[in-house]
Amino acid sequence: MKTLILLVIVFLLQPVTSCMSDDSAGRREVQKAYESRLNGHADEALGILNTLLSKDSTLALAHYELARTKWYMLTGGGDVRIDDILASLDKSVAYDPGNVGYAFTRATATFLKAFISMQRQSEQVAQDIAATGRAYEDVLKLRPDHRQAMLYLVEIYGMLPPDMGGDSLKGAHYAAELAKLDDYYGAKARLDLSPEGTDPLAFWTDYATTHEKNAAVLSELGKACLFTDKPEEAEKYFTEAMALDPSRNILLLDIARYHLMQVMRNKETADKELPLSATYFEKYLSSTPAPIIPLKAYATGWLSRIKQFQGDQAGAEKLTAEAKALDPYFSHATGIPTAFLFDPPEKENDRFVSFFSFY
Repeated sequence: MKTLILLVIVFLLQPVTSCMSDDSAGRREVQKAYESRLNGHADEALGILNTLLSKDSTLALAHYELARTKWYMLTGGGDVRIDDILASLDKSVAYDPGNVGYAFTRATATFLKAFISMQRQSEQVAQDIAATGRAYEDVLKLRPDHRQAMLYLVEIYGMLPPDMGGDSLKGAHYAAELAKLDDYYGAKARLDLSPEGTDPLAFWTDYATTHEKNAAVLSELGKACLFTDKPEEAEKYFTEAMALDPSRNILLLDIARYHLMQVMRNKETADKELPLSATYFEKYLSSTPAPIIPLKAYATGWLSRIKQFQGDQAGAEKLTAEAKALDPYFSHATGIPTAFLFDPPEKENDRFVSFFSFY
């Protein structure tokens, strides 16, 4: 009898041990795909993930990383649709329904789909925004105090008109709830719902008088300076923020983009603004910590376009070749690729980046 019991126990344990081993191997493959993408090989990452999922279609982490890979390739002009990204995220949520990060990422991808509808002036906008609201509310069901999800709900309900899915009462409700949870996110919500014409620099300056000037607040002050056309002051605040948190060296790209925007608004400023923009892209490339390859390629790509704007075709072609050699899928968008795409795959995504703000 003891022998029989022992055999039963061994039999029951075997599949559990096997699954754990397979899951561990699968996670290692996901990590390998992630590292390939960060090294500029998104196609290779895609192949690793598709092969992995052909063997085990239930690995939520692999579906999540596949969605991030597709999302990144979309920014670089890859043959990807937003619905392809959402399909992978739907599977990650289906196979791990309690994972807050997956649910939050799916909600943000749903918002991206709605934002694309807005850009195209599609009749689907209100429907897509309603889907976005439901997706973020699903996140709050999993974690009622999720600050970033709540702030997105403030934006979609509080900043959009009713015909696009806005609902001022819902926006105010979520802003009030957020204020109870977190002073900083509550302040961001108040600014989102403030009357048109509110000075963001005055708002954050006032906030800073009663709160710690940490890296997040200093970043807000710097971005507010850019909104109010004070780039020198912005650099001062950004420098302070980077001293506290060196990983915020990406703020240098915001100054570079500011000077590009001046040219887009007024081409007559090109002789002054384009060299300034190039200077800050170059400062970012030589900053510490060293930029990861996808962002290095992004900045190099913009330096190429600046050369082209300046009439230096040979210089532009050289830099374009350098960017493509680093990463064929480097982002062609004006906006900086969102940081969650570059976080380790098992790190919970809680990144907030406004769809309604250039910085």
